[in-house]
Amino acid sequence: MFALGNLERFGANRLRKARLQRIKLLLRVFSLVALIAAAKVAVHRFGWEVIQLNPLFTTLVASTVFLLGFLLNGVLADYKESEKLPAELATGLEVLSLEIKAISIQYPDSDGYFAATEITFFAETIVEWLLNRVSTSDLLKQYYPCHRAVVKAAILLKSDPPLKARLLGEMAAILKLVNRIETIRETSFVKLVYWLAYAAIGLLCGGLILMENTRLHEAIFFIVVISLMMIFLISLIG
Repeated sequence: MFALGNLERFGANRLRKARLQRIKLLLRVFSLVALIAAAKVAVHRFGWEVIQLNPLFTTLVASTVFLLGFLLNGVLADYKESEKLPAELATGLEVLSLEIKAISIQYPDSDGYFAATEITFFAETIVEWLLNRVSTSDLLKQYYPCHRAVVKAAILLKSDPPLKARLLGEMAAILKLVNRIETIRETSFVKLVYWLAYAAIGLLCGGLILMENTRLHEAIFFIVVISLMMIFLISLIG
């Protein structure tokens, strides 16, 4: 059950890291929103509100929301898939280990535990890689010896071609999952789209700050709500 144990350890570390990231994200967002609200108060006190409310401002809000929704939709697709990949890796490693250990049961004169040991080392390396402590090249260096050990274990199956095919198929599936995770990590949207989103949010918040409003408390409420949603979304996506 080494793969499941490693997965539990990875899950605990990931939850702890995610909790800290959420706290930092909220602190950063609330700090920016507080600065925007303070800027609105200062602009109102000094009479620097030079923008009148008009229908074009509503268009700016709608276009910014659409742009953020487009970015969020693309990010969520990879996020949902990435949630499944560690469990699929753990399942593949566990099945591979059990099938190799079964070689000694089917052929008592054969010992396939050397391959199970290599799989254990490889599984531990995968956990370190998922935690960004090991590079992908180092992970692949551990994959190749593990693959050779599995091939040697498959040779022990003298009269069971289907099991041989399953062993090598599991190794191929694990490599495919590793490459998929690496692709998700390295793939991002075009930087220009992010810059456009940041610029739209900046212009929107600037317009809210400079917009004329006779009731300060209403202006503060709307600017805090809108800027909180926009800044939180772009921070979450980024």
